Formats: sequence, structure tokens, C-alpha cells
Amino acid sequence: MSSAFVLLAVQRQVRPWFSINWKTCNDMVRSLQNRIVQSVQQGAWRKVKRLIHLLIRSFSARALAVKRVTENKGKKTAGIDGKRWLTPDQKMQAIGTIARWQGYQPKALKRIRIPKKDKSQTRPLSIPTMEDRARQALYMLALAPIAETLADGNSYGFRSKRRCADAIDQIFKVLRLKGSSQWILEADIKGFFDNINFDWILQNIPINKKILSAWLNCGFIEDRTFHPTTTGVPQGGIISPVIGNRVLDGLEAVICNNPRYKRIHGINFVRYADDFIVTAKTKEVLENEIIPRINAFLAPRGVWLSEKKTRITHISESFDFLGQTIRKYRRSDDSLGKIQIEPSRSSVDSIKQKITETFHQSGQLTQDELISRLNPVLRGWANYHRHIICGETFAEIDSFVWFRIMRWGKRRHPAKTAPWLARTYFSQEQPWTFQDKVSGKTLIRLTRDIQTFRHIKIQGSANPFDIQWKDYFLHREQSLKMKSTGHFLGKLLTQQNGFCPHCNQLIQLEDETRFHYTDGDSNNRNYNNVSMLHKSCLSAYQYIKSLVKQVHPTVSDVCYA
Repeated sequence: MSSAFVLLAVQRQVRPWFSINWKTCNDMVRSLQNRIVQSVQQGAWRKVKRLIHLLIRSFSARALAVKRVTENKGKKTAGIDGKRWLTPDQKMQAIGTIARWQGYQPKALKRIRIPKKDKSQTRPLSIPTMEDRARQALYMLALAPIAETLADGNSYGFRSKRRCADAIDQIFKVLRLKGSSQWILEADIKGFFDNINFDWILQNIPINKKILSAWLNCGFIEDRTFHPTTTGVPQGGIISPVIGNRVLDGLEAVICNNPRYKRIHGINFVRYADDFIVTAKTKEVLENEIIPRINAFLAPRGVWLSEKKTRITHISESFDFLGQTIRKYRRSDDSLGKIQIEPSRSSVDSIKQKITETFHQSGQLTQDELISRLNPVLRGWANYHRHIICGETFAEIDSFVWFRIMRWGKRRHPAKTAPWLARTYFSQEQPWTFQDKVSGKTLIRLTRDIQTFRHIKIQGSANPFDIQWKDYFLHREQSLKMKSTGHFLGKLLTQQNGFCPHCNQLIQLEDETRFHYTDGDSNNRNYNNVSMLHKSCLSAYQYIKSLVKQVHPTVSDVCYA
């Protein structure tokens, strides 16, 4: 009996969850979402309602909703009922559970508080149960194409295929010229998610009003005490970011309503989630005209600008947005120079603090384990800032890491000299490369290992749920993933055409990936022996393989390459 046949038998008979064809599910849901987009563009809202009803009750959408909540970062975090869906049987049962809506009543949220960046305040996080999360994910599949079609052109937060780098590149475009606006309104909405008006949400969010009202009014439990909810949407709910975007969509049209007015006063608008900036050529325009318009727009929605965080800044004084500092330095003749975008000081201090905490918690970790903890932190931070002026900052971080390594070495070997530490813990072939000589694992150096490149902003009218943009997004995601990887990963992805061989879905930039070695030897890096899979796909494959081994111990591995 062939290994492939045994694998298929286990998938279909032992664990039905693994027999689901995810490519078919994605294609069916995308087809319905495309029809929703076309109906919204035509203004056929009765048809939109019928399509939402069809999508919500389809097996494909329910399977994808369960897959999402059981594979994201909160998959092991339970709600107040303590239930989690960890096994394939539980996931398959959940698909049937969320199909039944009659008598459905969401449970109260579990409220926890997480510290903000400044450590002086906390952010309330409300966690629904697994069932409520899956039902929200199901409705989000229907709401997302509507929100994307009606969204502002320069809104980038919590939208599919849009990233922080797109928002920063748009800021660069509107401020880079000599005649560009010089005054910036840095706006922040106070307690945005906690204060949104329920009535406005129910009147303007086009999903089942009874279910939406139940989600909004379910309340939360904190310190074993039940608290009712009267305003806002929970931070922690899957559907909350989409609702938040719909609340603020239309703000750009209010600010930039007249093309001639926009051109004369240099008005531009860029928003990421509830943080946004507005540019103008004079401070008076922002104070006397733009801020009153914003307040008038926000008032019916029950929110308002934060007086503490909202301020008007000249471009020569610099302002921070999304962890990056934007500024035009003044020349000797008092004219403004070129625009400079660099990692903000708070972002640099934050990564240094994480590095320091990692070394403090290293304890009895081996060099290999320490490298494994540091590399994801360094690589993630550097990949975020790689599109801007970052050379000097990367060198600063490399120098900081080097000094921390030397202190770590002296703490482990107080009687040894610096040259001995260098010979023991650093590579002799690559100067000053922190390398474990047993496993060969090396600590990345940002100035050497992180490739910097200019980010190409997404087209403003591009809609990932519209079939007309399918080829554009396919090429864009493949290009972004290739640029963000090294030579080996790039060649491996090219060999796979950018797709995961397990689920036949595109491997995107934000996806967590893992290597699969056909012969089981992780040291054999031959291209014919290695495949790149989604993290969840590799876990599913290994689970199936363990079941196969129980039935047929002599069966060989299945090659994905």
C-alpha cells in the first residue's frame, strides 16, 4: 500500500477535519464575496442581504471561520466557559455548532487588562468564547467585502492586503515636494473602541441586527463581577476592527470634500485604524476649519478627539506616526530639506528593552537557545523598518546587541578574558558573528542580514475581494514575500510558485511558515528535500503522519517537494 493512499485513508476516515479541501473552500467563499462586492457597487442592497444569508450558511465559510479562530494567536485562550477547540474532532464539531443560529445567545466577555507602551495605563481586552469568536469570524467574511468596497482610499489599518508601510509611503508622497504642506494635524480619538454609539452601529452595519445587538450588549466579567455594556465594541472581538473602520469611513470625504479647496490649502488625509493625520499649508486652516469638521463627523458616532494626544506640528519639528519619525530638517538658509523618515526613538528604546529582558531571562539557556529567542525579535522589528532610512539605527542596534552579548559572556565566565569569549562564542570565518559552533545557528546582524528596499504602495482602488484585482494581488504578494526572504527561501518559494503544497494557498508576507524535510534530516538543505509550508499546515501534516505510523509503521514519508 502506498504512503499517499494510506495518508488519504486516514484523512477521510479517521479525522474528517483533515479531508476538507481548503482550496475549494477559499474559492467558494471568494466567489460569494466577489458577488457581494459587485452588488454593493451597483447599490443592490437586497441582493447583498441574500448573498450574506447564503455565505453565512455555507459549509465552506463555516469551515474557514473555525480554521481562523483555531489557528490564530489566541487559539489557546478560552473565554468564560473555559472551552477550547484543539483536536480535529472538536473543530469538526464546531463547524456544525455554528450552523445553528436559532436560540443563539452570546456569553459574556472575559475582561483582562494589558499594559500600554508607556506602562502607566492599561488597555481593556475583552475575550469572547471560542463559539462567539467563530460566529463573528463567519459574519466578518460577509462584512469585510462590504467594508472594503466602501472604505476611504487612504485608510490602511485593519484592511486586507494593506500594511503600515503603505500608510508611511503615502505620507512620503504627500510631503516630499518643496511645495508640500508644512503643518500636520496629529489626531487621536479618545477611547475609540470603548465609546462608539450602539444606535449608530445598528443603523449602519449591514448584518443581522438581532445578532449584532446581542454581541454589543452581552456585557463582560471582570474580577468575577458582571458589567453590562452600553457603548463601544470589544477590543478582542474578531469583527470589532471591521466595525471600527466602518465607523470612520467617510471622514476623508468630509475633510477633502472639495478638490479645489484641497488643492489650494494642501489638504491630505492618511488614516491607520483610529490614528490619522491631516496636512495643510497653514496652521489656521487646521485649527479653524478641519478640526470642527472632524468633531462634527465624530459626534453622531459617540466619539471625540483626544485633547491630550491631538496636536498641530510643523514638519521641521518632526512627528511620530506608526513607530516612525517624519521630519524635514532646516538648512542654513532656513529652507526645508528633503523629507527624512526614520525609526522613532520610542521604537528603538522598545526593541532595546526587549533585547535586555531576553538576556536577563536567559538564565541557564544555551547559546543555541538564546539565538533562537533573539532572532525572531530582531528580524520582526527590522522587517518593519526596512523600507525607510534605517542604516544608522540598524548599526546602533547591532552595537547594542554586541555589548549585551559580551556582558552575557562575562556573567557566564567571570574569570575569562574578552579574547577568549570572542574565540568561544563568535565565528572565526565571519568576523564578530555570534554563532553556536555545535548547531551552526547564528545571530542575525541587521546591517548585514536584513535587505532594505523601497516599499511600493498598494493602489488606492485595489479591492482584494474583487475578481478583477486577483492577478494584481497574486503578483504583489508573491513579490513582497520574495523580497523579504533571503536567497535560499526565495529559490524555495520560486520552486513552489509561492504556494503552500499542503493547502494549495498562497504563502503571504504575514503568514507563519515552517520547513518540511522529506527525509527528516534538518541538516539536508537540498532544494529537493525541503518544502515551505504554513505553520498550521505542517502541524496538520505531522498529526496525520503520526496516525499513519500507528496504522502502518513501515510506511514512508510523503514528499511535498
